[in-house]
Amino acid sequence: MMSHTIYLILAHTGTMWSRLIKFINGYEYSHVMLSLDDKFDKMYSFGRKRYNNPILAGFVCEDMNGEFFTKFSNTRCRVYKITINEMQYFRLCSLLRLFEHNREKYKYDIAGVILRFFHLPIKREHHYICTQFVASMLSRSGIYNIGKSFEKALPQDFEHIGDNMQEAVYEGLLRNYVRVGSEND
Repeated sequence: MMSHTIYLILAHTGTMWSRLIKFINGYEYSHVMLSLDDKFDKMYSFGRKRYNNPILAGFVCEDMNGEFFTKFSNTRCRVYKITINEMQYFRLCSLLRLFEHNREKYKYDIAGVILRFFHLPIKREHHYICTQFVASMLSRSGIYNIGKSFEKALPQDFEHIGDNMQEAVYEGLLRNYVRVGSEND
């Protein structure tokens, strides 16, 4: 069976909201994204739709050349390469297309982030935060189950995925990874 490579990106932008999440989690990274390729043309997640408005948030396809990462160019990250089989890849792509086609239906779960202060994760229909979304995508596509409810997922839960499926390939500024990736073409 043919294998595919996807990328999981743990990141910390340094925004006020990301610093709050970092404080709540006690971990160096506050955001999680998925990419289907090493160019990071589309990084799927839940977050801000506009760089200057943390309230207007939901399902996003973040772009390395978009306004968000241009504005927050000092975003730190750790990149993992994950090898998956054809069926897992097909399921993941199908799920991501579903989210893309219905993007206005999905909202960022601000209440869910705030309730994490009190260790009270909640599940709300069509509401996600980045960790919950990525945990759901990995589980529903048969790639990896974090072993707890998606609402309780934290960035650090994605450090060790599966038996030899995952490899850390980069840690540093996200903008430098893109440059390194471009040089290897």
